[in-house]
Amino acid sequence: MSDYRSRLFIEHGELVKKKEKLKDFIISDKYEDLPDVDKLDLKEQLKHMEGYCSVLLRRVSRCCG
Repeated sequence: MSDYRSRLFIEHGELVKKKEKLKDFIISDKYEDLPDVDKLDLKEQLKHMEGYCSVLLRRVSRCCG
């Protein structure tokens, strides 16, 4: 596998892990203790991470068939 493909797989895998950790945090008690502005930012961050993850997955699919 080329370096490009390897990096793409690694990047996607790392992003999935971070996205899942953020999802877990958002349903935790610690999240509820945050100020509303921080809650909104974290939810927006998750939304963007999900979009980024979708783009990476499409790229992985195209290059690795």
